Amino acid sequence: MFQKSLVIPKSQLTTVTENTTIQEVYDIFDNPDNAHTRTMPILDESGRLFRGNIYKQHVFEHIAKGGDMSLPATAIMRNSTKFIYTTSKFYEVFFAIRDLPFIAVLDENHQFYGIFTHDALMDLLSQSWSVRSGGVAIAVATHNKQGDLSKISKIITRYSNVESLLTIRSEGKPLTVLFTLPLQAESEQLDKLIKHLEKKQYTVDSVENLNRFK
Repeated sequence: MFQKSLVIPKSQLTTVTENTTIQEVYDIFDNPDNAHTRTMPILDESGRLFRGNIYKQHVFEHIAKGGDMSLPATAIMRNSTKFIYTTSKFYEVFFAIRDLPFIAVLDENHQFYGIFTHDALMDLLSQSWSVRSGGVAIAVATHNKQGDLSKISKIITRYSNVESLLTIRSEGKPLTVLFTLPLQAESEQLDKLIKHLEKKQYTVDSVENLNRFK
């Protein structure tokens, strides 16, 4: 489950209703205060129910085609079935938002609660990978055998704590495990760790200094 604190609440958003005209939406997008706004949620007249999103791009396409500006925003609405709940689990959130700048969030009563942005997802992943607390990330190729993760972890924990780990599988290649460690790049402790892994025939594919992301 993701944290509600990552959701931008309705009270902090610019929204329109299902009866807002396309002209009125254009005026909102055209306001200098909304220069960086690409899309807005459309709610019902009560302001409680989510109807969909309206994108600046589609408004301008409608204008270019000579479309009727008095039509309601719902005439060029998108993403009416794209939403998650405040109780949604991580993978539900990840796969729902991956192609969107943001996704609507509904509460347990199916009412509009706010939005979860793609930037917030990236920040959540950064936190889960412990980029801020880690010093280095090493990618270790396994032998694709049972017990590899346990053996590799046992070697690593002789030299360092593990801040986080992520498994990566590319088609036709061995499973790779990405470990985030609090060690510094080019440190003696890291060199010993890598040599120990290689002695046990585990290949360290990459070593990435995380300090440049802080």
